[in-house]
Amino acid sequence: MKELNICIAGLGNVGSSLIESIEKNNDYINRKSSNQINIIGISAKSKKKKRNIEISKYNWFDNPVDMTLLENCDVIVELIGNEKGISYELIESALKNNKHVVTGNKALIANHGNYLFNLAEYNSLALSFEAAVAGGIPIIKTIKNNISFNKIKKISGILNGTTNYILTKMEEDNLSFEDVLQIAKDKGFTSDHEADLDIEGFDAAHKLTILSTLCFGSDLNFKQNYIDGISNIKIEDISFAKNIGYKIKLVSESSIINGEIYNFTSPKLVSFNNPLANVGDALNAINLETDHLDNLFLEGQGAGGKPTTSSVLSDLYEISQNNNFNNLGFKTKDLIKYKKFNLENIINSYYLRIMTDDRSGVLSSITNHFTDSGISVEKILQLPDNSNLNAPIPIIITTHKIQREILNNVINKIEKLSFVKEKITVLPIHDN
Repeated sequence: MKELNICIAGLGNVGSSLIESIEKNNDYINRKSSNQINIIGISAKSKKKKRNIEISKYNWFDNPVDMTLLENCDVIVELIGNEKGISYELIESALKNNKHVVTGNKALIANHGNYLFNLAEYNSLALSFEAAVAGGIPIIKTIKNNISFNKIKKISGILNGTTNYILTKMEEDNLSFEDVLQIAKDKGFTSDHEADLDIEGFDAAHKLTILSTLCFGSDLNFKQNYIDGISNIKIEDISFAKNIGYKIKLVSESSIINGEIYNFTSPKLVSFNNPLANVGDALNAINLETDHLDNLFLEGQGAGGKPTTSSVLSDLYEISQNNNFNNLGFKTKDLIKYKKFNLENIINSYYLRIMTDDRSGVLSSITNHFTDSGISVEKILQLPDNSNLNAPIPIIITTHKIQREILNNVINKIEKLSFVKEKITVLPIHDN
C-alpha cells in the first residue's frame, strides 16, 4: 500500500468536506487504489471557528507556508482562494520545496498561472486544478486525457452556478434581479464579497481563461476576455425572449478565429432546442466541438463542498498513480501568446429591445435604418401597453447574423431618434 501524505490549507466548505470525505471513505480509497491518504497538516484563518469536523486530531499550522517545509508532505491542497497573497505564496513555496499542489483557485491560475505552471514543470511536479472549473464536472481531465488528440474548435457553456440560479429563478418566479440576488445570498450561493465576481461575469471568465489554455494552448491571460455580466438583465427581456423561443443564460465561449483568440462571457439568448437552455438552478454545463465530435455535452453541479471535493479527490488519485505530469496538456514553452480578437469583428445574431413612444411612423423609421445598413431582420414585434397609454412601448427585434461593428453603428443612430426613450438593450443569440 502506498501512502500519500497531504496538507490542507483552507477549511471552508470544500476543505471541511474534503477532510470529512477522507475520514469516511479511506477504506474504500484503499481498496480502489491501494493508497492510504494521510492528513499530516491543516491550516486556516481561524483555529477557533466552529466547524462540522473535529480538527484537534490534526497538526495545526498558523502559517500554511510552514507546511511546505515538512519533509514527509507529498501534496499541498490549497483551498484558501485568494487571487494572490497567501495563496500564491503557499503554492510557490510548495513547488519550490518539491511538493505537488492541488488547488481550486481559478482567479489565481487565470491571472498568475504562467509562472507557477512553468515552475511545476521545471521541478516535474503536479499543479492540479480540476476543482477550479465547474465544480464536480470532470472537464479538465476530459480535455487533457479523454479527448487529448481531438482538435477542439470551440468550447462554450454555463460556468457560474450563482448567475444561472438567478436567471432561472427570475424566469420561473417572475422576480426582479435584485429580489433573486438576495435569495441567492440567503441560500448561500453567493455572498456580499463574492457577488460582484459572480454577477459581473468575472468568475466565469476566470474559468474560461483556464479552459481556453487547455483547449487551444494559449498562454494564461485573463486580459484577453470580453466580459459582460447579468446585472442589467430585466425581467421583461426574460419574458420577451421566452415568447420567441429562447432563455437567457450567462454563456462563456472560446475559439480561435483567424489566428486570434476569442474569449467572451455575456448573457445570451439560447434556443429552447439547445441543451444549455434546460440547465437550471445552480448547475453548470459545458459543450465541446472538436474535429471528431460535433458536440460533447457535460452537465452537473458546478459548486459546493461535496462536488468540488470530488474534483480534489480525483486530482489526488491522479497524483498517486503517476510520476509524469502534463498539467496543461501542453508544455509551457509551447503555449501561444494569441492576439485578442476584436469584438467589433464578431459575426452573430442579436436580440434588441427598443423602448419608444407609441406613435405612427416609429416602426418604419427603425426598420429603414436596418435596411439602409444591410442588416437582415428575422423577427420584429411591437408590443403596446394598453393599460398605460403614456408609457413607452417595447419593440423587439431579432437579426440574422451581422458584424457587431455594423450593428453598433445602427444602434448609435437609432438611439439619437427623438422617439427612443432609453438605451437599447442588445443581447447576442447563441449559435450552436
